[in-house]
Amino acid sequence: MTNEFEKQLEIVHENLFNDPIVAEYFSLKKQIENDSYLTDLHNNIVIYAKAMTTNINDDQVYFENKEKYERELEKYNSHPLVVDFKEISKEVNMLLLQLKNIIN
Repeated sequence: MTNEFEKQLEIVHENLFNDPIVAEYFSLKKQIENDSYLTDLHNNIVIYAKAMTTNINDDQVYFENKEKYERELEKYNSHPLVVDFKEISKEVNMLLLQLKNIIN
């Protein structure tokens, strides 16, 4: 029985990763990871978020970093690769929910 289960699981795995939606998801994810502009934006977002946390008691510094954080976050979230990735992520989640419902 375990052997048959493993065979079926491998079929599901292959079908899932061959699905065009899933393939597009991984393609976009890789493009985002390899995009130096997006990497720099992400790093800046993290830096400004940390700076906001460490300067929570200094309003001037906090709000300066918050402004920079929001500006970088807006650039990141409006980048076409990120927009497409978020949309395809919703579709992948729906696909996984369908799979979960079938299994249950």
